[in-house]
Amino acid sequence: MVSADQEFDPTIWPLKGPEILDRKRLRALQRRSDGPGLRFLAVHIATLLATGFLVHVTHGSLLVAPSMIIHGTVIVLLFGTLHECTHGTAFKTRWLNQAVAWFAAILTLRPALYFKYRHATHHTYTQHPELDPDIVPMPRSFGSYVKLILGFSFWPKLVGTLYRGMFGRFNADERSFIPQVELRRVSREARILCAIYALVLVGSVVLGTWAALIYWFLPRVLAEPMLRAIRMAEHTGAEESPDLLRNTRTTLCNPILRTLYWNMPYHAEHHLATSVPFHALPALHAEVRSRLECIGSNYLSVHADILRQIRRNRGSDPASVNA
Repeated sequence: MVSADQEFDPTIWPLKGPEILDRKRLRALQRRSDGPGLRFLAVHIATLLATGFLVHVTHGSLLVAPSMIIHGTVIVLLFGTLHECTHGTAFKTRWLNQAVAWFAAILTLRPALYFKYRHATHHTYTQHPELDPDIVPMPRSFGSYVKLILGFSFWPKLVGTLYRGMFGRFNADERSFIPQVELRRVSREARILCAIYALVLVGSVVLGTWAALIYWFLPRVLAEPMLRAIRMAEHTGAEESPDLLRNTRTTLCNPILRTLYWNMPYHAEHHLATSVPFHALPALHAEVRSRLECIGSNYLSVHADILRQIRRNRGSDPASVNA
């Protein structure tokens, strides 16, 4: 296990791929700006209000369930917002990145600073079987695939993250990616988040309202499988090697999803150049598309391919028959 305080040794997992980028063009794409982030944020908030209103008008009917899933999908896609803000690329202004990261963190139940350090390690050791904390190995069976989509491992991990952070009881894996000097800040962040959630709960009880449950928590939980499916498409089934052109998948999708997910479907491009802001990823895609080995035509086709791989692997591995 590599400690977060140890100097990164590039020989452990020598990432390949960024060398294909033209340095002059890359510098042009790295320019940051507040405008695109503010526009994307405005669209996201407007969509949240619209889907929240949809939940309101369908409340009391059978249509409320699909309405909650639609609204919840817009909530969980704030993961893209959180992701960009913790990279510091959503906005040029630093405090905007920090403030919007907190906004997204609160709604998605994810501590931003904790995620920042975990995600940095994911970029350092992308698809390393042991050192990448976010690796999602190819499921060995259809049942394990369904469990991943439904978040069987995600929810205990998320609750554990908040619990351990609140009490400062970080496990060995967490101490491997959180610098020692930042443990206190990460713990304080978890306490603030949990205090906010406690205040919402107490306020809801005192006021006798179900609003937080109906318009936030329940939709957020119901829509997590949508985010699981999207995030699985980023790396699962791709090569477990240091080659970023092969270990990360870009998935082409409709402009609505791409906007609400802050261009994160251009995932291989993001891994090739993490310093390129989200709004420049389409331009980077045009530059490198011919060199990418993993491009999905859409999310359904990616998951169809993952399921085909599972079926082939089970057929070729006698030990998996009873797995």
